[in-house]
Amino acid sequence: MKTKINNLKKDLYNVFVMGNANNQQMGRVYLLLAIPALTILFAVGKF
Repeated sequence: MKTKINNLKKDLYNVFVMGNANNQQMGRVYLLLAIPALTILFAVGKF
């Protein structure tokens, strides 16, 4: 569990601070941000 958290922290750092992330890191960060955002959108939003 500690390694997964450390990997996510490294991914966030590489994507947002350093800017030299590979596609796999960008995909993980995208999912990390997209899932909660879409959940809130579908729960609260009106269609």
